[in-house]
Amino acid sequence: MKQTLLVISLLFSLTACATEKKAMIVGTSSKINVLTARDQFSPTHIPKGWVIEGADQDKLFSNKDKLPNIYMARKNDRIGVHIQSGHDDFIVARYQATKLLVTPFLIWNWYVSEHKSPHHPVRLVVGFYGGQAQSEPLDPSLLVWRGQELPPFDRLIAIGYDQTALKRGNIYSMGQVKYYVQRGGFEQTNRWHQEAADLFQIYRRAWPDDHLGNVKITFVGMAATQDSGDGGITFSNIQLIR
Repeated sequence: MKQTLLVISLLFSLTACATEKKAMIVGTSSKINVLTARDQFSPTHIPKGWVIEGADQDKLFSNKDKLPNIYMARKNDRIGVHIQSGHDDFIVARYQATKLLVTPFLIWNWYVSEHKSPHHPVRLVVGFYGGQAQSEPLDPSLLVWRGQELPPFDRLIAIGYDQTALKRGNIYSMGQVKYYVQRGGFEQTNRWHQEAADLFQIYRRAWPDDHLGNVKITFVGMAATQDSGDGGITFSNIQLIR
């Protein structure tokens, strides 16, 4: 299935950074600004705390056939990071190091384009670690951002936009990914929406047997799956809050 390709690329594809970056610990408080207006993405600049995996970085920024897969876009006088689907699965994510119980709510704005597939090919993604009984203790050094690869995760939730509004709130299994429908309906595309999702409740529905008190959020990001019909979403003001 196409949807499972994202997990494969996350687990096995590493995109090295062109320049050495200073290590830093990010995302440890009870209110975390994941994506702000200060975070500007370009072929020569990836903001601190962020990584790109699953596809060649140069290709993502300079797609010669169509629109670039990652670029800064202005939609109705608001600027955000635009993620456009294409030939490859990829993820743009920011390191986090906070417990799910400390920052259980995710809030953001997105401007969703029309799309042909049942599930929009672009979505938010949240990586978690530690909820399973067999989860080994996590070395804190693995949550230190060095600009090269995703931090460890053993659970992954995708939050997306569907064709119909009636599917809102549904959770689907897509390989190792749990896909949560935040919103839907073609009539609500091509406009900004402010959203909020209770990650605690979504996680508990997705994996009811996990130990939620042990769960850490290790990254929050934006991802695109392979899609012949193409589709894009512009994101702004992503936060984790209590």
